[in-house]
Amino acid sequence: MMRKPLHWVLFLWMFAWLASRMTTTLRTAFSPLCIIPGISRSTLCVPAQPPVAINFPELLNIQGSTFEKLEGESAGSSELSIKVQKAEMAARDLSLLVRFSDFNSKDSIADVLDTIARDAKKTGRGLSRLNAKVVGGIDEVMALNNYAMTTIEGAHQKAPSPLLQAISPFKLGPTADDIITTAFTLAMDWSEQTIAKLVLEAARPRQDLEQMGVDLMTLYEIATRESKPISEEKEKVLGELWTKLGGNQKSVRDYGDRLELLNDLEEYRKKALAHVTATLRALNWMSDDLEVLRDRVAAPALLEGKVPLHVHIESIKKGLERLREGQTRMRAPQI
Repeated sequence: MMRKPLHWVLFLWMFAWLASRMTTTLRTAFSPLCIIPGISRSTLCVPAQPPVAINFPELLNIQGSTFEKLEGESAGSSELSIKVQKAEMAARDLSLLVRFSDFNSKDSIADVLDTIARDAKKTGRGLSRLNAKVVGGIDEVMALNNYAMTTIEGAHQKAPSPLLQAISPFKLGPTADDIITTAFTLAMDWSEQTIAKLVLEAARPRQDLEQMGVDLMTLYEIATRESKPISEEKEKVLGELWTKLGGNQKSVRDYGDRLELLNDLEEYRKKALAHVTATLRALNWMSDDLEVLRDRVAAPALLEGKVPLHVHIESIKKGLERLREGQTRMRAPQI
């Protein structure tokens, strides 16, 4: 009596096993019927996800080279941020002197100076925030790379036995390749999201710096109409106004520092703009490289040359060390 149930169980198991191995063939055979309502929603009409050619070495190389560029651009940016913020106070002092002067256009000049002071404040804070966000972005990428390395190191322990998976008609769980692919996809997605956030963060100070340039030009034009002796060098107009109104007298606090800050504000602005522009360029390069990598790993032709597991692990370890060294240099006090 027990033979018949056992035969049925064996028959169903063999049928399920064969069906699982013929899924691709059945999808191809049923594809013409997928236009029929109802059948189109069946499992056989759902296209299979294409395999991914995992390439951690290339991903880590893109991350490392980009963050090294950002590290180079960050040199001196903290000091530049401080000087721009100090120039804000100098511009406010100059605005006060102008309002109590006998200039015909004193209100217009003072209003523009107040605007320049606000520009300097926003720019200084934006530069500081951008540097902090870059370091934070490296932290996030390093944390995810650590997670990816731990995940793929334990992939074979977590995955079901290849023998059991081969004889089972059902999928027992994610295979080692599935686990590694998930970790790689997550690392790719997170890198792209991190870069997108940094691009938005860098766009703000760039806009503020460009607006400051417009406001400085407006000030130069008004001041030139007000007083012909003003220098033809627009970079020096703030310092000349300061000197003309008696700001270099010792009765005014920090008169020497104020004059230097005002004279050099345009230079600070240009340096800061160059720094932010170079940062944006590096971030956009990384974004483009990640997009190219995503297209390449999705190309079926590349699946023939599968990268060994130990190469992925070693590349992540070396990439983490590279990021860690760069992060240490970025956090070090700038002299």
